[in-house]
Amino acid sequence: MYGTIARFKLKKECLRDFMALGKEWDENERVRAAGYINSEILWEDKEDGRACMVVHFTSKEAYVKNANSPEQDRFYRKMAACMDGEPEWIDGSFQPWDSPYSRPPAWAESEAR
Repeated sequence: MYGTIARFKLKKECLRDFMALGKEWDENERVRAAGYINSEILWEDKEDGRACMVVHFTSKEAYVKNANSPEQDRFYRKMAACMDGEPEWIDGSFQPWDSPYSRPPAWAESEAR
């Protein structure tokens, strides 16, 4: 399994539009995204509007094919318009998530422990 994580801050006035994108994805977009498994939005408590979106695909190839499609670009632009700035993408190296040994988190690799 492959995927990515986006950390972002949502504009408060765009919450309804952002949540409507979930329905749009389920009804239209996920059909064309071969290899898509699921996605989750995890809201952070430390600051209003902060969230992480975790997206899972069956393979790196399926993820990249979808990410590079014009359809995904259009959907992403709608989603990004709801965000305060660009999201921070984590795991852009497409490491497999089914192995606890694939890549430790950055804090675990730092010298200050």
